[in-house]
Amino acid sequence: MPLSEPRHAKKPRLSLSCIVCRRRKVRCGREQPQCANCVRMKENCVYRAIDWDESTGRARLVSPQDRDPRDSTDAQFDTPRPHWRRHANAPYPEKHSRPPSPRLSSSTDPSLHQQEPYPTVPTGSSWEEAIQLPRYRDVSVPQIGGSSINREPSPVPTTYFPSLSDPLCPDYLSIRRGGRMRYIGRTFWGFVAGKESLSDDFFDENRPAHPDLPLPHISSMGLFNILRSLPTKPVSDAFLETFFLAVWPLVPLLHPPSLQADYDEFWDWCRNSESALPSAKLRDDPTLICLLFAVLYCGASAAPAATWTHPNLQGLQKETTVSHLKSAYTMSLSLCQHLEHPTLNTLVSTLLTTPFLDRPFEPMCSLVHISTTMRIAQTMGLHREGTWSALSFTDKEIRRRVWWHIVWLDVQSSISTGLTPCCGNEALGAVSMVDTHYEKSSDIPTGHSPRTDSMTNGPSVAILYAIGRFQTARLQARIVTHLQSAQGPTQDGFGELVTDAKELLRMIDALIARVPTQGIPERGYIPSRLANASPSTHPSLYKDDTSQPTVFAAWTRIMLALMKSEISILLQKPFLGPPDRTNAQSRKSWTSMAELCVDYLRIYLQLYQAPAFSPYAWFSSSHYGPLQCVFITLVYLHSFQESGETLLARYCVDEVMQHCMAQYQAPDSSSTRTSPGETDSNSSKTHMPLVIQILVDLHERLDSSLGAEDQPPLPLDMIQR
Repeated sequence: MPLSEPRHAKKPRLSLSCIVCRRRKVRCGREQPQCANCVRMKENCVYRAIDWDESTGRARLVSPQDRDPRDSTDAQFDTPRPHWRRHANAPYPEKHSRPPSPRLSSSTDPSLHQQEPYPTVPTGSSWEEAIQLPRYRDVSVPQIGGSSINREPSPVPTTYFPSLSDPLCPDYLSIRRGGRMRYIGRTFWGFVAGKESLSDDFFDENRPAHPDLPLPHISSMGLFNILRSLPTKPVSDAFLETFFLAVWPLVPLLHPPSLQADYDEFWDWCRNSESALPSAKLRDDPTLICLLFAVLYCGASAAPAATWTHPNLQGLQKETTVSHLKSAYTMSLSLCQHLEHPTLNTLVSTLLTTPFLDRPFEPMCSLVHISTTMRIAQTMGLHREGTWSALSFTDKEIRRRVWWHIVWLDVQSSISTGLTPCCGNEALGAVSMVDTHYEKSSDIPTGHSPRTDSMTNGPSVAILYAIGRFQTARLQARIVTHLQSAQGPTQDGFGELVTDAKELLRMIDALIARVPTQGIPERGYIPSRLANASPSTHPSLYKDDTSQPTVFAAWTRIMLALMKSEISILLQKPFLGPPDRTNAQSRKSWTSMAELCVDYLRIYLQLYQAPAFSPYAWFSSSHYGPLQCVFITLVYLHSFQESGETLLARYCVDEVMQHCMAQYQAPDSSSTRTSPGETDSNSSKTHMPLVIQILVDLHERLDSSLGAEDQPPLPLDMIQR
């Protein structure tokens, strides 16, 4: 007989099954119509027919009217049963499929509710004889802690799931000693409402300690030993003044009056350190030392060349002084275990020093740093404003600035790498924008006597600039996320972004209108009085004041205008096809994009061509915007050389490339040397970032492709390489 057609293939076979144990009756014979297990357990066996489907291998219950009269309860069971290995074309059995369980009637024997011991498979039986159907259980018996080991796992009843009308346990911000704050989310495994103190201990032991005792995770002795690395107070005063002049207006992440008060209190203690204890604030949060070193390090790094001629800084070499402060700052962070126990002081310190510590144009290193910073900010609850109820108004405002600055850094890193931002769209609406009228000009110490300068009570220009930067970053994050989505941009979603972009451009124009200045800096017209000023000769022109034209006001208007161009380029560039000089549509699209980039570069050139803007040069030294415009313009010049509108493009590209190369080839003009023959070790061409080198090579190929007679004259000589 062929294996593909076993005996009785066309005749459905019936076997008997026991309702109690669901075991098929195995060779019980005519005299004993119970299954073998029930015989051993002396139980009455209620059986019924099971129809085995040859085509699917599944068992189904057969009602009495469907039973074959030729099949009876006394049928012999030695008939060959279907075996999957005997049929070459038989489908594979579905092991997890089970027939539906029948309901027990009220007349069923009560003994059927008794739990049975774990059944055993009779020796010599086939796999069919070991198939077990689900057996019944008494719902009145408690299931938690039951002793049965063969109970089927029960599904979770749908009535156990809550509804939105049920009260939701709130997230909270755990405020602990030492300036530490920990955000506890409701989904944290160790969070139970009413047991918040235990939830805190899962992250960090928070047992009460005497206020005068140092925190166990901070090396207080090491921190106070580092204080020996502090410069003298006159030198520190000069660096603090430079910080308020060149760094704070661009990244206002501190409250200036509070910082000034802490600074004065710290030096008062230093003068009496042998007989007095540190202030209560310093004892409670020693990470203030990290912030102090960060401020001095940023002030020394951002100080322009003219600053080093200050009487308090004479005889100091910039490179040595900056390196000394950098080592002390990094060591202070290590002694405070910033990554494991972050505070607002340490987080702000890392944000302030990042532009001076990191090498520019290294996107992957920046990506790792920004992602770590974003996570630290989230652990401190900066992304959930609803948990800040216990904080003061000043602390809330500073946390908003810090959060939006991190979002801005995330967007810059995302555009530099082509990846989606770490911060999702949901987090962009959870924190309010900074307050325009919170920071008054009188709060900002500026000039040689920061606490005595007469200032107006108008809103701060620095905050106006911060609002424009943060609002732009929020929209840029949405645009990048939408364009990088797996589904691709949708017509409705992209149309909404375009509408929001137009609204943002109007908002930036309103901010520009609130910043008074002479001339039109955002269009390239700066009066010589402002363009040639310096902090040493015209300190009043560097005040943060909205009542009169200042150098910082002119710089702010230029930066706000560049933000408008960045938004337009970000929206248009993804739809820019390959350059094709034979295609009219391609030529039109590329010409429009090149005009936008050239206009950006023309405005950007003022930031380093005007000597008055030298204190702010550090901020744009690693910005991606100019490099993107240079690259697009170079591609345009390579592809459409015969265009009559390339003269201004060539001039802007040549100027920006000269400036970029001078940063890495010429000696550092801002450093003070001890001897005339001393050179800067960083002037080697090998220290030029890869992205700059690629643009330099592309620029050189453009010159060679035009030919010597076709090259337009440059306003400045190219730096010798």
